[in-house]
Parts: sequence; structure tokens; C-alpha cells
Amino acid sequence: MPGPAKTPRALKVISGTDQPCRRDEIPPPEFAPVTQFPAAPQHLNPDGSALWGELGPQLVACGVLQVVDLYALEQLCYAWQRFRQKAKAGFEVTASEDNALKALWQEFGLTPAARRRVVAGTNEDGKKNRFSGHGKRPA
Repeated sequence: MPGPAKTPRALKVISGTDQPCRRDEIPPPEFAPVTQFPAAPQHLNPDGSALWGELGPQLVACGVLQVVDLYALEQLCYAWQRFRQKAKAGFEVTASEDNALKALWQEFGLTPAARRRVVAGTNEDGKKNRFSGHGKRPA
């Protein structure tokens, strides 16, 4: 059974946890970054379009959204709109639908637990975390 999904390098750079000694020998493929966020796909309803419009520009501003990620973001927005439709109608969401939606949130680092995996190497005071060197002595 594989371990937890690897955090994208862009998220590690933003959070300050990118370390050369932990990089894969074969870097993951890099795709073109999204510079101008597109309009919501036409098949999304107002709930899905709202999530697309709120979340997408924030991911672009962080520099973590690549062109190929737009498909996964579309899937997240579609799953969200279905969740909202069922909630508004008073229907129960199935466990598989709930788990799929949670997994999509985590793929984009949008849950508290997912964000904890990419916490910066500083403490509340903005000082460097003394444990971030993992036992390495300063040169």
C-alpha cells in the first residue's frame, strides 16, 4: 500500500519546507502555470461556478495551479455543486460521495490537515523552527 500523497514542490517552496536533500531524483513533470484564470465551465450551476470563481484565482495567486490542474478543479467544483444540490433538497450524501469530495479538497491542500503538511518552517513569532534542521548541525 503506498504512503501518503507527495506534496507538490510549489507548495513546499511557498511554505518554506522545500529542502534539496528531500527532493526526488527525478523531478515531477512541470506544466505551464495558469496566469489568467478562465471563466467557469458552462455545465457548472451557480454553486459550482461560485466555487470556481472564488477558489481558482486564489490558487493562481499562490502559483500552485497549472494548466492540467484545471480538470481536477472542475471535478471539485462539480462534486461541490452536487453536494450542495443534495443538501438543499434535504437528501443524504452517500459515504462515497462525501469521501470523494474530501479527497478532492485535500488534493488542493484545502483542508486543515492538508495545510498542516506544508506548514512553514517558522513558529508563531516568525522565528525559524529550531527543529526544522532535523538534527543537522550548522556549518
